Amino acid sequence: MMPIAWIKTYTGSAGKTARVFATTLGTSEDLLTEANRRLLVNACYWALGLERQIKPNAKVGLVGEYHPHPFNFDGYVKGVSPADLR
Repeated sequence: MMPIAWIKTYTGSAGKTARVFATTLGTSEDLLTEANRRLLVNACYWALGLERQIKPNAKVGLVGEYHPHPFNFDGYVKGVSPADLR
């Protein structure tokens, strides 16, 4: 088993403390789930040292329409470039 999210804090060579967040989430469809969006938003606040800005009911809704292409191994469409998906 592998975690879907983890954090690390460390001190760099200049003596400055840093925070790192990593996740195995990241497909286009992962952003459809409110909990995943909340995780990413809260992780950004944490990484910036802004934990006090994290609110349990903060709005993390999508802005505008979002219709991601399904992620699967047979999802490749020949001849389609990113510009075609606008």
